[in-house]
Amino acid sequence: MKKYMLSLLFSLALVGTAFSQDNTSETITANINVTTNVIRSIELITVNNIRLRNFQPEQLEVYISPTESVDAGHMIALGNPNADIRIEYLRNRVLTQVDGDGILSFTYEVSANEIDNQSTSELLLNDNRNLKFNSRGEFFIWIGGRVNIEQALPGSYAGEFTIEIEYI
Repeated sequence: MKKYMLSLLFSLALVGTAFSQDNTSETITANINVTTNVIRSIELITVNNIRLRNFQPEQLEVYISPTESVDAGHMIALGNPNADIRIEYLRNRVLTQVDGDGILSFTYEVSANEIDNQSTSELLLNDNRNLKFNSRGEFFIWIGGRVNIEQALPGSYAGEFTIEIEYI
């Protein structure tokens, strides 16, 4: 769902009267103009969820490369064409088993690209560098990372991946 902020343009005139000791009056007038740009909100579309599969029971960790693995999650961010953005995300999360006591400790890794090409995407470290939407207002994101499965039990797991994308 696309949301738009409305543009606000107004003038405010302040008129005040001051009296001096000789009872003459002075008029003070001020004009203030305020404008804002219409900024399209950023929309995130999930193309693929992260998939954990094909690991052995004796494994302690599974690695999903965000730049190479077909099991990486894939998202598309939509926003203002050519706009500068910054991305931040929480690296460490715990996922819990939906119907049980198992847990997965996840250390996320994120890569991104202005084109839909995972193999040329850049790994994003939490270094607060500026990124940019492409000329169509798209930015492509892949999510992977290291999953500690020592305390995992067979079943489904739920958890959150938090990513913040903001215009700068």
